[in-house]
Amino acid sequence: MSDRKSRNMGEEGPRNGSRRLPRAAREAQILQVAAEMFAAQGFHATSMDDVAAACGVTKPMIYSYFGSKPGLLAALLERTGAELLGGLALMAAIPDPEARIRATLDLLITRLYEQTASWRVILSAMRGDGPLAERARGYRAALIHAMLITLAELAPPGLHRAIARRRVSPYAYALLGAAEAGSEWWLNTPGVSRVETTATASRVLDAMLALIRRDLDIPV
Repeated sequence: MSDRKSRNMGEEGPRNGSRRLPRAAREAQILQVAAEMFAAQGFHATSMDDVAAACGVTKPMIYSYFGSKPGLLAALLERTGAELLGGLALMAAIPDPEARIRATLDLLITRLYEQTASWRVILSAMRGDGPLAERARGYRAALIHAMLITLAELAPPGLHRAIARRRVSPYAYALLGAAEAGSEWWLNTPGVSRVETTATASRVLDAMLALIRRDLDIPV
């Protein structure tokens, strides 16, 4: 397929009635539809024909954009992960560590409500094997690293940074584990309001912060 023909397909859509969309918008549409289908019926049970039909495009167009079904999943993980890391970068500019933690919690809850299908897919990918699972777990590692740095900043003046990080390390993992388990609960419990989700998550965070501050105050 020539580059010109590929560009035209991306801009116009190959089927009758398909709206003209720039390639970036078409890719975003395909990724959103794929996320919803992967989340609803599973990655292996969803064919490229299914995704193409739901998007109103041809299967060759999807292959021209993403190369394969694993490539489509990889692009979905990359988009979700990049948005998460971009949000974390914004959170890093908040000077107060507790405010930063609470803003990060709000960011995760926002993503959960606004990108439910994508989060269901990425949580499922983290439990799998292979390069895609490793990529998904890489975003988890980035979250833990950011949390570790922020929690260590809660240490009282005079406590060595290395000691602070060692003390808060288990809590960084515990907080992320609670976030993942809470996400699983939310995904399997329809109808939970954002107010209720935020309130529950805040109570868990309050309890964890109290434990962290107690451990950080223990004399060396």
